[in-house]
Amino acid sequence: MPNTDLTLQNCLAGSLLISTPKQTDGPFEETVIYIYEHSPQTGAQGVVINRQSGITVEDLLERMNYTGGNISLKSPLYHGGLTDENGVLMIHTSEWYSSNTRPVDQHISVSSDMFMIEKLINGNEPRNWMMCAGKCLWEPGEIDVEVLDNYWLTAPATKEIIFSPHEDSRLWRDAIDHCTSHAVNSWF
Repeated sequence: MPNTDLTLQNCLAGSLLISTPKQTDGPFEETVIYIYEHSPQTGAQGVVINRQSGITVEDLLERMNYTGGNISLKSPLYHGGLTDENGVLMIHTSEWYSSNTRPVDQHISVSSDMFMIEKLINGNEPRNWMMCAGKCLWEPGEIDVEVLDNYWLTAPATKEIIFSPHEDSRLWRDAIDHCTSHAVNSWF
């Protein structure tokens, strides 16, 4: 159980977790995670946004027996994490909603339901979005300890980082640059 006396000053919901070089092997090496939920009571949830799964959203929908529709869904499906790998979650811009959409901040929301799939198939899609299978979970206090132990850098998430097409390793480097710029700007 993590030491709960070590807590972060701010909630990380709406932030990026960027793995540090301290994580040289394993599933989180060179990862960027978008944190969409974080509280001292429930812990944290997020999705890896720079690990393409090798299949497209269209491939996933075919496996789920969804066919047809008005648009081509050639967007990559991302491997969001090691928990609930059969669960599908969509990060998207906040002008769009589904039956269980949760706003994370004024620009980004998260949805995970069958209605969102039906809307996509019928051509009703957000301006920007990415779909992930699986997610990352942390118990209460666990993420705080990992950040304080320098396993992760943190920075505010931006639509440009989340939704711009990048190579997986390039996004990690861009996120580190974003984190550095944010740190410098907050100090000066």
